[in-house]
Amino acid sequence: MTRHSATNMNSETKNCQNCKSPFTIEPEDFSFYERIKIPPPTFCPDCRLQRRSAFRNEKNLYRVKSAKSGQEILSLIPPEAGVTIYEEKEWWADDWDSSSYGQDYDFSKPFFVQFFELAKRTPRFNRSVTFMVNSDYSANAGYLKNCYLLFNSNHDEDCAYGNGIDNSKNCFDNSHINKCELCYDSFWLTNCYQTYFSIQLWRIFSD
Repeated sequence: MTRHSATNMNSETKNCQNCKSPFTIEPEDFSFYERIKIPPPTFCPDCRLQRRSAFRNEKNLYRVKSAKSGQEILSLIPPEAGVTIYEEKEWWADDWDSSSYGQDYDFSKPFFVQFFELAKRTPRFNRSVTFMVNSDYSANAGYLKNCYLLFNSNHDEDCAYGNGIDNSKNCFDNSHINKCELCYDSFWLTNCYQTYFSIQLWRIFSD
């Protein structure tokens, strides 16, 4: 493995180990990697993002059929995943027993192979929502009114296309904002009004 000095002022282009596309590592990146004592990446930024995002979907909804009722529902899990999905209220109901999906451990097969089979077979709910008014196309959210495609958001009205939107009104294309109104295309705002194309602001009021 080649070590790079923190004083190295040259960029380096590599081919992604996964998708084979070229990507560039800048001098300040090398400095950061050396400071936290890790080697430079072998995956490009897009492939690294895919790996991080695999933990939890926070941006897309899919139309699937409930394995319990057959009703078409919106889900954070795509149909091609092969997972058993119930509508959330069906999942919380008392008319099915999750322990019935238990199975004996087969010592002749790898543990994670069996765990994966069990995870796909055992029902999980489609998305988490509560107290929604005219805000069907959202997930991991609560107390929304007239909202569209909000994720991990709560107590909002007339907002759309956002993640981590809380206690806000008439805001579009934002991420991680709180107590904001009439804000657009911004990140990490608090107590802002009519603020556009901005990052990390608190208590901004525009005429």
